[in-house]
Amino acid sequence: MPHDTEKYRKIFEKMSPTEIAEINRLNNEEHQKQAKAFKEGYQKGICYLCNKPFKTISSDNPCLHWLLRQCKFKKKDFPKIYAKYSYGNIAAFIRWCANQERLLSNINDLKDEKPDRKVISYTVKWKNIDWTFDCSKNDFEGHLGTTINYPHYHFQMRIDGKQFINFNDFHIPFTDHDIFILKTSIEQGDWFKQDFGAIGSGMQDAVSIDLDDILEHTTPSKDEDNATYHFSTMIDARDNPISGEEIYEIQMEAQRTGKSFALIAQQRLTGRAQVQTIVSPADSIPDIASRTEHKRR
Repeated sequence: MPHDTEKYRKIFEKMSPTEIAEINRLNNEEHQKQAKAFKEGYQKGICYLCNKPFKTISSDNPCLHWLLRQCKFKKKDFPKIYAKYSYGNIAAFIRWCANQERLLSNINDLKDEKPDRKVISYTVKWKNIDWTFDCSKNDFEGHLGTTINYPHYHFQMRIDGKQFINFNDFHIPFTDHDIFILKTSIEQGDWFKQDFGAIGSGMQDAVSIDLDDILEHTTPSKDEDNATYHFSTMIDARDNPISGEEIYEIQMEAQRTGKSFALIAQQRLTGRAQVQTIVSPADSIPDIASRTEHKRR
């Protein structure tokens, strides 16, 4: 791969804080513009890219909204999509759609669940559809000595849990821009990372938030299937026992204020007991679909 990511670090290090801030401002401005157009179209069932309803398909004008399968999109049409749109484009659109239905927890991109040999491995859920992106290090390098000797990724699509597009159906080439973004993210991850914007964030971003901020800004979910986090709170009051009545009062205050039990317990029991809360992803987030890699001779 021709990209020398070290030179980008040198360029970055020579930039002033003002220049960096301006670049970030322009990027954020463009993202906000795109996100606004997307959301306005989505609410009306219209694709912001082609300005046509999600239920329409034009074979001479491939569009990302085909992947929502509201139209008569077939597997054989998929190459038309990836010939026109990069991995970054496809992934962003799918993630944006998923977050309109359920914020963050429809996207399982947890690093802890990604095998070390993978460059990309995550699953996105939207309504009755699951999409999975998968790329091993061998895929990213290209399979030397084969006809697939170019950087590529694999894609799976399930509708109501049934096969629609399988991982081994296509070897989807990365664009030069995709390669630049991914390679720089891998080699210069301390200052550069691929970002799908605020409306494209997944569970990895969710669990990366400071614990105090999570406790402060989350509200209990009435439906566990729509929850983002699972809280497990332990109270150690061995030196100053807490009555069951006070625990009940904490529960009632949490319900009344719409705050978590963990936050109210911390506020009320400071100095009297140790309150430890473990925050983990909700059980209802989608599992990352696994792909079996075939050894090549």
